Amino acid sequence: MTDDRRLIEDFLPIQAISKEASREKSVRKGHISTLHLWWARRPLVACRAAVYGALVPASRFIPENGPDNKKQSLGRANAAKFIERLCKYPGNPTVIKDAQRHILEAHAERLTSETGKKVTVEDIEEGCTPRPAPRLRQAGTVATTPAEAAALKKLVANWRALIEARISDIDLKTGQRKFFQ
Repeated sequence: MTDDRRLIEDFLPIQAISKEASREKSVRKGHISTLHLWWARRPLVACRAAVYGALVPASRFIPENGPDNKKQSLGRANAAKFIERLCKYPGNPTVIKDAQRHILEAHAERLTSETGKKVTVEDIEEGCTPRPAPRLRQAGTVATTPAEAAALKKLVANWRALIEARISDIDLKTGQRKFFQ
């Protein structure tokens, strides 16, 4: 089994992201968002870093050559440099394109390992990717065969019917159970 740790699980330069997010908040002089104080703003810089870190594997930045004892720290340093460039406000279009490419490459690798067929970034961009093996997630269980998936679907349908029957017995105005004669 391959190591599928994501960048967000391994390392994110939180101090650099925080610094840039606070700078982003104060840089907007003359911007429409300065007319009103938005209490629940979502800083673009922090969101960009979190989404990128969740979608790209940590092994993306580890160099192929070099001393084995320093590969991990070199990978983290390379990731920190890239994320700092990615999180500059308002954002460099070439760095954003690189990040999109990294995400597509990671997705292509995952699809290749799941389906057993070679998937390229161009296949993803064209929409010609093979479907992964059918799986139905239910209550922490993953069904990998069609028979298991059908059994889980039937179970869910039965539970849904039971719950709907129970709900139909309740008077929505009073919350009391109806008694039929």
